Amino acid sequence: MNTQRFVWAATTLLFGIAGAIFGASLGQLYTALPVTLGLANSSLGQLIRLIPPTLSIGFCIVLARCGSALADKVLLPSVRQLHDLSAVERVLGVGGAFLGLVFGVLVTLPIPNAIAPSTAPLLLPIKFCIMAVTTGLGMAFFGGMRAEMLKVFPQLEEEVVSQFGGATPKFLDTNIIIDGRLADICKTGFIEGPLFVPQFVLEEVQYIADSSDSMRRARGRRGLDVLNEMRELTAPHQVNGQTVAVPLVHVLSDFSPTVQKIAAVDSKLVALAKEKHGSIITNDFNLNKVAELQGVRVLNLNELTQSLKPVVLPGEEMQITLVKEGKEPTQGVGYLEDGTMVVVGEGATHIGETCRVTISTVYQTVAGKMIFAELSEKDAKSAMRGSGDDLFESEGEKSKNDDFGHRSGGGLRRKGRS
Repeated sequence: MNTQRFVWAATTLLFGIAGAIFGASLGQLYTALPVTLGLANSSLGQLIRLIPPTLSIGFCIVLARCGSALADKVLLPSVRQLHDLSAVERVLGVGGAFLGLVFGVLVTLPIPNAIAPSTAPLLLPIKFCIMAVTTGLGMAFFGGMRAEMLKVFPQLEEEVVSQFGGATPKFLDTNIIIDGRLADICKTGFIEGPLFVPQFVLEEVQYIADSSDSMRRARGRRGLDVLNEMRELTAPHQVNGQTVAVPLVHVLSDFSPTVQKIAAVDSKLVALAKEKHGSIITNDFNLNKVAELQGVRVLNLNELTQSLKPVVLPGEEMQITLVKEGKEPTQGVGYLEDGTMVVVGEGATHIGETCRVTISTVYQTVAGKMIFAELSEKDAKSAMRGSGDDLFESEGEKSKNDDFGHRSGGGLRRKGRS
């Protein structure tokens, strides 16, 4: 804020001084006219001598107000946007402004020699405007050459990236924090740091943890536990050619005014990732689409999980435990380790058993993958016996232990005593 006040005061003061000089010069030219010189000894002479200071004060006030308005409308927003620029863009902007100022000075040098010396002070505001325009043009021209300069001096990009540990900064959203799976993935080292948790995302997780709904409260507290667990993890970082361990997760609380004025958390997160040239880690479908539309890279954990599911082909065999019946009376249902449902034909009689099955069909739906399988040859034969064979076997065993034998007429008779 002190920088912005200094810019506003300096601009107002410079414009005021330029206006005072211009007004005084204009008044001096007016008093030097032959008509006014002839009136110098008359009663109007005192009033004529007041013209230069009056014009000086008037133009000083007018141009000072113009300078303050220019600072409020143009310069101060530009100063605020400096926080959003990378180091390369700042260097290019300063270099362009300096070259533009030099070019403006070279353009305005021959102007006083082409006119009468008495009117030279009137050209001060004109020269000032020319140099301001050339400075702005130089800043805009060189500031837009970031990509071209990085091709010539690639070490500049290395300096910019080094502030993030040599990797693209990744920002976490609320859903991925309360999901709970990210901590385990980070422990494996598949995600390269650094990971940033914006302060507004952390506040939303805390709000969920304080919810009156027990389910939301449990999810919010789990998210806080996940963050505490992840903050204990470290990532390698290059410092002066040496590798040191730095925290993997950082809480980010310093935002530009462009991000701060956005109300929605998701929109604020997308704007932050865009201005920092980073990516977002999420499992939110809507946030994924919005970020991609704005050119922000998204790492979707659900897509990662989907891509890691094992690939099965028709004709393959596998072991699966049947846990319940399917929609059809003869079907049994089991699940793979990743949650994929497997429907087994003629598997209803093997509920609770681990069977060897052969994949027959694989269907890919919007909700996920569904697999249809058949029992292998051995299990299929045992399923075909049915419950009727068990009934006859039990009856045979009962008849052996019964005291009655078969009569010729089909009835039962009691065995004689020995």
